[in-house]
Amino acid sequence: MFLKKGIVFIIFGIILIIVSVRPLFLIIQEMVLDHYINSRYELEEVIDIRNMRNQIATQTSYDLASPIKWRGNSIEVLTRDTGVDAPKSAYDKQTKHIMRVTIKVNGTEASFPTEAWLPQNIQKDSDYLSWLNILIIKDHKSDTEQMAIVQNLVDNQKVRNVSSQKWRILYVNEDKSVSEEVFTYSERGDHLLGVKLILTSSESVSWIGYKSDIAYTLPSIFFPLFYPTGSFILGLVFVIIGFVRYKSK
Repeated sequence: MFLKKGIVFIIFGIILIIVSVRPLFLIIQEMVLDHYINSRYELEEVIDIRNMRNQIATQTSYDLASPIKWRGNSIEVLTRDTGVDAPKSAYDKQTKHIMRVTIKVNGTEASFPTEAWLPQNIQKDSDYLSWLNILIIKDHKSDTEQMAIVQNLVDNQKVRNVSSQKWRILYVNEDKSVSEEVFTYSERGDHLLGVKLILTSSESVSWIGYKSDIAYTLPSIFFPLFYPTGSFILGLVFVIIGFVRYKSK
């Protein structure tokens, strides 16, 4: 009987470990990746996209109305109204139009034009919230700086949701060269810095992880303290107890 109890403990412990190990691995993976990105890169917003500089409400700013100057580079954000109303959600307080957005770097169009759902009369940088942001990236490893123009790309025929998201990031370098990074939600695991830029820029409809969203899709008072962390530790305890009983018999 004592032997059977030992085996039961071992089997039950193994089951707990099996159901806990994957979500625990994903959570630890996100923590490690976030630590790596935060330790290597320092991000600074160029425009006041939330109208809350230094966490304090400020007078409305519209830096994007004029070219932004940085390290000898000139960045322009130009919009043209297509005259088409954007899809409206229950959260929209005003009607927005589908606007054609063109980015020029040093007088040259940097890449293909994009679309954004913006007010017909843009009056402040915060009108671009969730559609466009500009940041400075300080790379502590290479001791270099870049300017990043982060854009949320969307098909105006689809309802915006997490899995259908797509982004473009234009990197402007000190030598005036420009590189482009375009990726989708499903491809985000190969663009770690890009994900950090998106989150810092508020360019996602919800919080996302670098490779997994598990920490944000299952939040509760039981997750992740009791499951998977607690269940994994409890599984190890059961296996140890069962093994000790088995060996003592």
